[in-house]
Amino acid sequence: MADYKILIADDEANIVKILEFELKKNSYQVLTAFDGEEALWVAERDHPDLIISDIMMPKMDGYELCRRVKANPDLRAVPFLFLTAKTGIENRIQGYAIGGEKYITKPCNRQELLKIIDMRLKHADKAKKLFAEKARKFQGDLAIISIFSLLDMFFMGGWSGYIDLASGDGQTGRIELENATIGICTLNGQSESDTLAKLLAWNQGTFLAEHE
Repeated sequence: MADYKILIADDEANIVKILEFELKKNSYQVLTAFDGEEALWVAERDHPDLIISDIMMPKMDGYELCRRVKANPDLRAVPFLFLTAKTGIENRIQGYAIGGEKYITKPCNRQELLKIIDMRLKHADKAKKLFAEKARKFQGDLAIISIFSLLDMFFMGGWSGYIDLASGDGQTGRIELENATIGICTLNGQSESDTLAKLLAWNQGTFLAEHE
């Protein structure tokens, strides 16, 4: 864990202090920022392994910060977690659509937070290994390689393409991406406002992914 750097971006100083204390106690290196502009500057300077950001911040909100991070080729692969009180499905979809990978609800449980961080860092490491293989088309089991890991690869590579999914109970899904941005998503051939959220919840089944 000591090799991992985590950037916390939040305009509430108490939350930053609490998170910084918990993460340092678990041997993570911690970077902090108190608005979106500062967070982007720190990210570009120090290249963290993971970013935890509030949504509502001065100067630049969390959504715009995420867009800027994912638009930077040097930061595109960095997992981006939203720490927020905004729990509506529309907020989650907006975050996922621009490359954010998880919502952590305020106030957050310490053990849950550490579990999420550990999981996302492991997913990112798997994505880097697969990316290094330079395969254009690949398939596998969602229990071994998660949808998040697959999306990480597209984000990291700046790829366009698709991810086809099949669940064990006969459902099918597709996530289309254009230049590392999530586009049309379908579940059983239909696209609804909550389709992406439903697909991201799949942890069993198979996938076939191809990029240009």
